[in-house]
Amino acid sequence: MRRAGRSGQRGISLVEIMVAMAIGLVIVLIATTVYTQGVSNFSFRTGQSENLGNSRYALDTIEAAFTKAGYRRDPTQNMKLAFPATATAYKNGCQFAAGEAITVPSVGVLCIRFQARDKDEKDCAGTAAGINTLAAYEAPPAPAIGAGMFVEKYFVATTSNEKSLVCLSGNQDKDTEAGTPVADRVSGVVFEYGIGKAPVDDDSMAERKVESYTRAVPAAGNVVRALRYNLLFSSTAGGLTGGMESTVCNRWKELSAATNTDCDPAKGQLYQVASGSLMLRNLMP
Repeated sequence: MRRAGRSGQRGISLVEIMVAMAIGLVIVLIATTVYTQGVSNFSFRTGQSENLGNSRYALDTIEAAFTKAGYRRDPTQNMKLAFPATATAYKNGCQFAAGEAITVPSVGVLCIRFQARDKDEKDCAGTAAGINTLAAYEAPPAPAIGAGMFVEKYFVATTSNEKSLVCLSGNQDKDTEAGTPVADRVSGVVFEYGIGKAPVDDDSMAERKVESYTRAVPAAGNVVRALRYNLLFSSTAGGLTGGMESTVCNRWKELSAATNTDCDPAKGQLYQVASGSLMLRNLMP
C-alpha cells in the first residue's frame, strides 16, 4: 500500500513572506504619506482662510469706525463748539484740542470722537448716546460723553492670550479695563496719517487738503484728514509652514520700522498683511 506524497502540503516560504511584508509596508507608507499631506494641506488652507476672513472683517470694521470721526448732527455747527477742548484726558487716555476729532496719543494708537447719529446709536462699549430729547439734526447743547458725543480709542492689545485690535470707550479706564475686541488675531498695526494745516482763526471757508503723509505722531497745528493702515494677521495654529520661508515678516519689519516682535516665523504660523486707506470726509470740505 503506497503512502500519499507530501507535495500538496507545501507552506509559504520565507522569501514569499518577506515579499508580501515589503509590499504591505509600501502600501502603508503611501497611504500614510497621502493622509499626512492631506492633513497638512487642509491645515494650511484653514490658516489662510482664517487670516483672509479676519482681514476682510477688520478692514470693514476700521472703515466703518473711523469714517465717523468728526461727524456732527448739525453739519453747520462750528467744529470747536461741536468738539470742545478737554482740559484733562478721558478715562481711556484720549485728550483733544478744541475742534479736534481725531488725535494720535502715540504710534499705533488712534483716538476719535464724533456725535451720535441718533438716540439708538452706541459706542464700541455699548454706551448710549443720551440724546433722547433732541430732534433730528439738532446739535447737543453741551457735547460730552453721555450727552451726544462718543470717544473711542483703538490699539492692539493682548486679550484671552491672543493679540486683537481693541476699542476702549471714553468712560472705560485704560488702567483697569482691557477694552472691546473689534478684530481678532491682529498682531500689529501701522497707521500712516494724511495731515494738513489747521485753518487759521477757525475759518470755515479755509482750504482743507492732505499735504503729506507721516507715520510719526503729527506735530501740533496739523490735522489728520486721511488714514492709511496696515494690519498684520496671524493664524491661530502653528507649524503650518512646513519649513517654507515667508517674506511677510520681512515686509512687516520694513513697514513698521521695528524689530519682528509681532511676527515670529519660528512658530510656523501663517502671517498676512492687509492694507487700506480712508479719507475722513467729515474733516474735509
